[in-house]
Amino acid sequence: MNASVAGARLERVIATRRAALESLVETDAERIAHACHEMARRFARGGTLVTFGVEAAATDAAHATVEFMHPVIVGKRALPAIAPTNEPTRIADPARLVGGDDIALGIAHGPLQPQVEDFLAKSQARGALTIAMLGAQRAPSPGRSPADYAFAVASDEPQIIQEVQETVYHVLWELVHVFFDHPGLLEDACITCGDVAVEATVVAVHGSNAVIERDGVSEEVAAELVEGVTVGDRVLCHAGVAIEHLAGASDLTEAGAAPPSPIGAGDDPSGFLYPFLGGPQRDLESVLSDVRASTLQKSGDVIELRERIDLASIELCAAAVRERLTRGGRLIAFGNGGSATDAQDLVADAAQRGWPAIALNNDSATLTAVANDVGFELVYARQLIALAGARDVAFAVTTSGDSANVLAGLEEAHRRGMLTCALAGYDGGRLGDIEWLDHLLIVASDYIPRIQEAQATMYHLICDLLGEAA
Repeated sequence: MNASVAGARLERVIATRRAALESLVETDAERIAHACHEMARRFARGGTLVTFGVEAAATDAAHATVEFMHPVIVGKRALPAIAPTNEPTRIADPARLVGGDDIALGIAHGPLQPQVEDFLAKSQARGALTIAMLGAQRAPSPGRSPADYAFAVASDEPQIIQEVQETVYHVLWELVHVFFDHPGLLEDACITCGDVAVEATVVAVHGSNAVIERDGVSEEVAAELVEGVTVGDRVLCHAGVAIEHLAGASDLTEAGAAPPSPIGAGDDPSGFLYPFLGGPQRDLESVLSDVRASTLQKSGDVIELRERIDLASIELCAAAVRERLTRGGRLIAFGNGGSATDAQDLVADAAQRGWPAIALNNDSATLTAVANDVGFELVYARQLIALAGARDVAFAVTTSGDSANVLAGLEEAHRRGMLTCALAGYDGGRLGDIEWLDHLLIVASDYIPRIQEAQATMYHLICDLLGEAA
């Protein structure tokens, strides 16, 4: 395929992904920000994230879990998360693991399967915060949403749905940490819960709701009953509703009193440069606004990375893999952490097309036995010694390109005459210095979530080019 044809195909392939991601974040950026805030509040109360998916989405449930449990953001806390999908004793009813302070995340690469919908419904009934990630959704039951926050990808292609969902759960993980820098936003507070109405100051307005503040505590209330409410107004509130307009900012100015300072105002002239650090502890609207903007920026970053994918190299790699598989070989993938779940996803996609494929990180018994008795750097090499032959394909997924067990696995694969392929980020790391590596596909970025999202597109394209097995 010549460069012009390859370039035209790349543009078409990437455009579909760009459109799906942009559509979701433009529609749901605000709801993503609110979901981050609610998740942070649950974590602050000791809650656990429980993720669940079936079939190929099970790998995403595991991927989301490992990001929260083992954050790569320097200085950020590990957050409790579990994925019961691969535990046979629990898969019958994973909602049994969910408590009232927890977060239940259900993932499907299309409409919600009955198991996932049941998981979310039971979790919601237990009082948990529920989040659904799905594709083209069937008509919901009257008056019923599948979750407190449902993010639907406008596509019927499972691979595109998966890639958009990966960005969303990465963003939830990345930005939930923002709220931990504002502990005042994590506390439960209710200004209007008493027996009598109270006066409060409006500090933000969005839509038909207003954020009020009294004695350093803020609360969001319904404001439909108060016509023309604006920032700085004094209102009478009760039971989560603003019921009477007492005085506005202009009234206070005419009376000689200074109106309240706008949200985020302060004495530091450079405060606007650092909105997460300069705002008041309970300046919720300002933080949400920054989180919304960050969500849009992060989606734009991965779109840019996808537009730089070298499709010609993808096609060469796919052709070489297909040649081995048609001669009776197997696709053997491996990686660590989030990359381990990507290896699983690659294998699931290849197997769905009828190709023999395995992920070495699936066998926890063998993995832990080798790690315990020999060393973790050999967990993949030792498996390849027993399992692999010259007709097979070794496919490594890594963000750094430096993982010792990935390097050892590829070295063993090379000794055995296997086709060696790898996905890496940054500049390829140590993999970039290996002359015998048959195919190395690099995402030139230094930020792991975006690397993984672009890598998902790359191995999905390889699977598409493999086509169906005869």
